[in-house]
Amino acid sequence: MGLIWDILPSTTLRAAAFSTVKRPFAASQTVEPTQVAGFNQFFDDVDGTKTRRYGVGIDHTLSADLFGGIELSWRDLEVPILQLNFDERTLAFNLEDEEEQLHRAYLYWTPAPRWAFSAEAQREQFERTDEVGDTLRPTALTTHRIPLVANYYHPNGLFARFGATYVDQDVDSLAGGESEGEENFWTADATGGYRLPNRLGIAELSVRNVFNEDFRFEDTNFQLGEPRISILQPERQIFVRLIVSF
Repeated sequence: MGLIWDILPSTTLRAAAFSTVKRPFAASQTVEPTQVAGFNQFFDDVDGTKTRRYGVGIDHTLSADLFGGIELSWRDLEVPILQLNFDERTLAFNLEDEEEQLHRAYLYWTPAPRWAFSAEAQREQFERTDEVGDTLRPTALTTHRIPLVANYYHPNGLFARFGATYVDQDVDSLAGGESEGEENFWTADATGGYRLPNRLGIAELSVRNVFNEDFRFEDTNFQLGEPRISILQPERQIFVRLIVSF
């Protein structure tokens, strides 16, 4: 169930409450709507995960070139965990209760036709029961992020993007030691590219972690049903991408 209400000409209220069951989609594709009132309905959870999500948000147009808002959401999950009993030599599924909080405030500014800026404050909190005795995944994870991004677009097809992100994270784990603790750091990314004429494609060069900052960061990829590279890496990475359209 979702609600979108224009309280004022420049202010929109969004709210949603819904439940889902993660099904094994082919290539992660579905014809169902992916959002309800602007809140994501599908996540890359383990197949069979039951989820209840609640959210509320306010979007406000401050001026012709300034837009902002606040979004708060919560997810309650029942995740099937496969466990091996070495003594009895059996496999069994146990259900693990997990909770997520996903909150953010955002501001977008387009002061000129060629420039666009954005700033966000994000808070992500994860907690799970430790009944299954899993020491490989955190029992609690709280991450604060402040991404600041500047974009430039030239009429001839050239474009550039520079972003800096502050991260503050606290990790709790059954394993203890270096697998838990608090970490805070800045990291920067840069991208430059060219849009080919007649929409034929894009050529792009990206550098992640421009200043080769060393840090510890625990992503939420341990919740996913398949392996995935973390969005933040503690070493400089360079990517070249070419997209051609026919």
